[in-house]
Amino acid sequence: MTIDGFSEEHKDAFVAFAPTAAHDFYAVIDRVARTLKVQCEGVSHLPKGRVLLVANHAFGWDIVFAMNAIWQTTGRPVWALGEHAWWSFPYLRKLAASVGTVDGTRENVDRLLSRDEIVLVLPGGLREALKPRELRYRLLWGNRFGFARGAIRNQAPVVTLASIGADDVFDLVGNAYRRGERLLRRTGIPIPLPSHLLPIPHLVKLRYVFGEPIAPPAADLSEDPATLRRFRHEIGGALHELIDQELAKRAGISI
Repeated sequence: MTIDGFSEEHKDAFVAFAPTAAHDFYAVIDRVARTLKVQCEGVSHLPKGRVLLVANHAFGWDIVFAMNAIWQTTGRPVWALGEHAWWSFPYLRKLAASVGTVDGTRENVDRLLSRDEIVLVLPGGLREALKPRELRYRLLWGNRFGFARGAIRNQAPVVTLASIGADDVFDLVGNAYRRGERLLRRTGIPIPLPSHLLPIPHLVKLRYVFGEPIAPPAADLSEDPATLRRFRHEIGGALHELIDQELAKRAGISI
């Protein structure tokens, strides 16, 4: 028995989700969003059935504000594919699972999309979230193609989601993973480092913009390397375009 009563099966879709807990959780997030005057635009772009949301990843879990906008507008939960590291933190993992976070496995993706759910993926993972300030608003997806393959396999339209502002909250420097390897003896746990002695957050305006749906290629092409590269490039290009448009708008530049 774990200290928080968490078990391996709680990582799986539908197992630990608690509608009452999710309702209470999003009520709190909604109050915080109103206080911070968080902006969300384009929720209406979400199809009524299955959809894969693909977003850029900033430090922290700011994307919960966009998830809240979907919950408040449509009443639908958003199932977030969590990093495997999530499940190492007692109590936090239990809360995350109760409001819709699941392990980022192929089985969970297929189970959720086959039930016409909304699935959120941040392909860059922690590496993108902990990137240094020089790489703000860059997509660090490496060789990750699983999300594109899952969308094709399940014939789920993809909606890009641009998170604007969260990358500016903290000034991080250096390689958090290399630092973790050096100081924590290859435990795999990254150590983010602020540019100053104290991690003082900047006051920024948080804004989330949903793109238009992108139709996937035919299902029988889900294992075709060329198709996967093109589709991932299309998704990444659409997300970069959204981000560039919003950053230009923030700077007062029309494009």
